[in-house]
Parts: sequence; C-alpha cells; structure tokens
Amino acid sequence: MILCLPFLMFQGRAQEAIDHYLETFPDAELLEILHHPEGTEVFDPDQNDDGGAPAQPASYPTGPITAPDTAAMEAVVDWEQTLVATAQLRIGGQVLMIQDSLVKQDFDFTPSVSVAVVVETENEFDQIVHGLFQGGGYLMEPGDYEFAKNFAWVQDKFGMTWQINQPLNAPGAASEPKPTEAKAPDWS
Repeated sequence: MILCLPFLMFQGRAQEAIDHYLETFPDAELLEILHHPEGTEVFDPDQNDDGGAPAQPASYPTGPITAPDTAAMEAVVDWEQTLVATAQLRIGGQVLMIQDSLVKQDFDFTPSVSVAVVVETENEFDQIVHGLFQGGGYLMEPGDYEFAKNFAWVQDKFGMTWQINQPLNAPGAASEPKPTEAKAPDWS
C-alpha cells in the first residue's frame, strides 16, 4: 500500500502545476505521469445537452453511480496541454498525487488545508517561497517568527496553500533554544 498525502485535484491545470513545482522545489522528482487520451472531455453538471443551464439544479445521485451522459459533456481542453490522469511527484521524500478532475467542480483549494514544507537553509526557504509566490499571494508574509527562524504561508497561482518553515533549530539558526520554544518532554 502507498499512502499519498496530499492528493491535489486540479481543473485543467495539473500539468502546469507539475512543471511549476518541478522548477520551484530543488529536490522535486516526477515519478510517474499518465495523461488522458486526446479528446477526453470534462463533465459539467451545470450544463445540459444544448449548453444552457440545466432545467433542475444539479444534485448528488441517490441510486447507483453511473457514467455521466456524454451528450452533457463539454470539451474544455487546450490540447497543447492534455489533462493529467494521474501523476506522482516526490518532494522532500513525500509523494504527492496530482491529477485533473474530469468533472467540473464548484470548489477549489481552501487554505484550511496546507502542504507543510520544512527546510534546513535560508537559501532553500527563499527559493521555494519565491517560486510558490509567483502569481499567488501571502497568507502570512515571510519572516522570522517566535516559532520559526523563517516562515511563510503562501497561496500559489493554482490556489493551493503551502506553509514553508525553517525551524528555530535548523542549521544556521541560533544554537541555544529560545525560552518560548516548545520542547518535547524528557521521558528518561
């Protein structure tokens, strides 16, 4: 069994995100990628056969799940960038699963769930924060906080949020812990 956390579901931008993360993280490695065949369409539950709004609001199925009616599907793909069926990207030893949704969703990423990235050096911190910030924004500005030598909470251009932390005890940090730093109890 392989447990991949997190699972990042994009809406037509997974390949762009993979390329961006490979450039941003110094140790990122693409382990596997499979694309949907050309011509794959994205199901939009808010559209009916003629492209207009559905006669009734969309609802979740109450019976057995069946394949969507292909007549209600809408092609939304620029085939210079095909949809990602599944990809595995390793960053810092953690495997992320990434794919494009084949069903148009009304939701996107939420900052209530973030990917935590712990770095050892200031250069690594700066490279990752700068790369993720391009086209995105800060939820917490990069800086020296009482709980970290360097910390930033960044929402990238895809809406995914990342908390990048260079801990107080990371190389290059002060050798003595600050009095406010939490310590694990000594059970010996």
